[in-house]
Amino acid sequence: MNRIILSAAVAAFLCQTAAAQSSSSPYSMYGIGAIDTDNHGWSSGMSGLGTGLRETNTLNSANPAALTAIQEKTFILDMAVNGNMSYLSGQGRSALAGSGKIDRIGFGFRIGSFVSMSAGLTPLSSVEYSISKSSFKDGSSEKFDSRFTGSGGLHKIYLSLGFNVLRDLSVGISGSLIMGQITRTETSDYWSATTKSVSDITPYLNFGIQYHRQTGQYTSIAAGLTGGLKKEFSLHNTYSLTDNSDSTVVSDKVLASTEQAIPAYVGIGVSYTSMKWTVGADYTIQKYSGIDSGSDFLKYKDMAKLTVGIGYTPNKYDVRRYWKRIKFQFGAFIDDSYLTASDSSGWDWGISAGMMFPLRNSTSLYWSVNFKRLCFPISNRNTINESSICLTLGISFGENWFVRRKFE
Repeated sequence: MNRIILSAAVAAFLCQTAAAQSSSSPYSMYGIGAIDTDNHGWSSGMSGLGTGLRETNTLNSANPAALTAIQEKTFILDMAVNGNMSYLSGQGRSALAGSGKIDRIGFGFRIGSFVSMSAGLTPLSSVEYSISKSSFKDGSSEKFDSRFTGSGGLHKIYLSLGFNVLRDLSVGISGSLIMGQITRTETSDYWSATTKSVSDITPYLNFGIQYHRQTGQYTSIAAGLTGGLKKEFSLHNTYSLTDNSDSTVVSDKVLASTEQAIPAYVGIGVSYTSMKWTVGADYTIQKYSGIDSGSDFLKYKDMAKLTVGIGYTPNKYDVRRYWKRIKFQFGAFIDDSYLTASDSSGWDWGISAGMMFPLRNSTSLYWSVNFKRLCFPISNRNTINESSICLTLGISFGENWFVRRKFE
């Protein structure tokens, strides 16, 4: 679809009823879709805190250097799913939209005294929208309906390594393969036009450093640095036009490839951990400017994000009262968004809460609920504001390897 059609489709949302919209985000119809800017998994209750966070026997997807906190002879498997409900509003109109997906899957373990590894699958972007509009035929008072839908997205398969280079200093590197497919379709009573975009299988590297120090018998501090360079890749596009009256393919052709990129970024973070408390903050800058959104209506710009999180465990060693071993999580974030719509800059903010329920060994069940708000200036009537609630459910499974049990 060309840029004019896409821009018209978003503008058409503002004239539709709530029943006409069932997408998770109409902004995902541009570029590679709605870009995932959050850290996932067990820290989702702390709004995805991770760069400076260091927790024993957990998988930290934000900073590969933190993998060195995995203990010897311990295997970790982390899986999560989420469901999202969005409320979209603009120019006096509103709509509800819902979606759900596998959020992440990963595993990790310690290879030796100084090296730990993790591998898995995480989302990079998602395309989920469905927008309807009514139009008049040229020179006629007769109306016809059109529907714009999109699905797919990009994901990454990653392998991360963390190294203990000094007693209090760890470094990490993560190598990923970026891949995926995006399908966008415009359907009317008479014809259907579909554009499929398949990405190159693109290698990508990012790094992490983490300083960690024991400050007391039960207290420690950590500071982290993460980053990655811009990585360009191509989307290979095909287009087909089908006559809906007899399902005949009228046109089937290969379009010119479009260039996209993963933005360069740098992040810093700090945390403090005691017997009961975990407190931390991350600050990240992502360089989206210069990346083509594929639209004249919506552009990308650089984004800065601040995340804070708190974890509280009443007494992790209390064997009589289980609830005291539960970790309660709270978090919040704010950023100036990577989106500009009709030359107006948006901004995001969100709050979160969650709990981790300890089971045997290093296994925990966790859940979190996150509220997120994307806003644009009230004066801009061509934009859509989004409010969403995301529920994440997951398990971080820990098992001791090569440990012989003793029986008397």
